[in-house]
Amino acid sequence: MLTSGSKPRIHILVPTFQPHDAVGNDVAGMYFALRSAGYDAIVFAEHIHHAFSSITRKADKGNDDYWRDSNAILIYHHAILWDLGEQILASTRNRIVIKYHNVTPPEFFASYAQHYYWACVRGKEATARLSQIPGVLVWGDSQYNADEFISLGVPPERCRVVAPIHKIEELGRLRFDNVVLGAYRASVNLLFVGGMRPNKGHAKALEVLAALREETMLPVRLFFVGSFDPNLVRYTEDLAEYTRHLNLIDDVVFAQSVSPSQLRSYYMTASVFLCVSEHEGFCVPLVEAMAFRVPIVGWATTAVGETAGGCGMMYDTFDPAAMAAGVAECMENQEIARTLAKRGRQRYEDVFHVSAIERKLLNLVSEVANT
Repeated sequence: MLTSGSKPRIHILVPTFQPHDAVGNDVAGMYFALRSAGYDAIVFAEHIHHAFSSITRKADKGNDDYWRDSNAILIYHHAILWDLGEQILASTRNRIVIKYHNVTPPEFFASYAQHYYWACVRGKEATARLSQIPGVLVWGDSQYNADEFISLGVPPERCRVVAPIHKIEELGRLRFDNVVLGAYRASVNLLFVGGMRPNKGHAKALEVLAALREETMLPVRLFFVGSFDPNLVRYTEDLAEYTRHLNLIDDVVFAQSVSPSQLRSYYMTASVFLCVSEHEGFCVPLVEAMAFRVPIVGWATTAVGETAGGCGMMYDTFDPAAMAAGVAECMENQEIARTLAKRGRQRYEDVFHVSAIERKLLNLVSEVANT
């Protein structure tokens, strides 16, 4: 324990530090919040994007002056196997905190990309090893994430929850994209935001849209907004084929790899935000929908229900007809839509605004420093 009034040095350790990335946003936000609070925070990474080169040091087992400091706190951001990171953890005298962003279950990738499948297998194995570090503390993005470490033997009293710091306020200050607004603002739009990856549940969203066709006469479009991965071309092709199979080809827009301004504009044009992801450790797009006052309809699986926190129409089981009815109700009843939008915005301000997350982060750092 440090003497009264002193603050420990904070070492933030991450394999890759890059912008436009949920983990990268959390690392950057954590760094600046800690520095603003008077901590000597330092980011270490093996792979460093030039945008962060001025605030990041190259991770190296030989940084003994840092790793030997028994008063320092080492916050290790975990979302994938990282051999160098584990080697540093094995030798450091710092107090260790695992910031767990979750590892996607490998079975989602088995039919599409074997290297992703094995990366997730090894990531899960790394999670198990990290759980065995003596005295380790865990900060999960969600209770769902923390519970994974608890299931591996970490005592619940050593686990806390703090949401990832994000860039939503910056996103909200961007100028709208006039092309997106001009094309879709007058439409009835169902928005789905998430990378084109097998765990995101795009096929289930198509099934909700197909059921919605039976529920309402409104000319609804479904927008898939998210990054395209060239290693998952077969997945995108399967989605396109399923879209044709359901006779929805004219009702679905694949908006891949959009700019931040375009993303902001898609939220502006959205009538309802749909989340039917099959696996999430937190789900930042849900929080974006809350911030931008878009009514939410979703499947409360993994961390989704926890993040939503009752501010949307959430379903415990995946039922396309029931969810389509919920979507239609939001689209046809403006009072319900306004109520859900207001409830979401309030949850954002109370729980997920950057200032609220930073307060919780600083409280957790203080808790570690004083034990």
